[in-house]
Amino acid sequence: MALILLVDDDSTLLEIYTEALRGEGWEVASARDGEMALALAQALPPDLILTDVSMPGMNGLELCRHLRADETLRHVPRIVHSSMERLASLSGDVFLRKSGDLTELLACITRCLSQSSLVPTMPAAAA
Repeated sequence: MALILLVDDDSTLLEIYTEALRGEGWEVASARDGEMALALAQALPPDLILTDVSMPGMNGLELCRHLRADETLRHVPRIVHSSMERLASLSGDVFLRKSGDLTELLACITRCLSQSSLVPTMPAAAA
């Protein structure tokens, strides 16, 4: 069962997304800001991270930069979920426009998880 880390400062969205993802059979952890998300991801690496951009403290783009710099977490798929479409090209991650369409969100998560299963999650040990 895949573990998905949800990162958003909107508690209502976290509840809605958590319920929808659990309904699909996925485990869910959540964080209200980037700092908390990074600590959670380092303690228990998720299979996918869905993050908002605009949050207090460390925002979603900064979180993605930290994740890419972390040897253990750089291969974890990241979906940047925001209403600010201009950010799509900035993060280098999968961008999904916030629309309230759970079907689109679930399809995007499913695609990312299936693609990530083709890529090793841990770097190969040096010979």
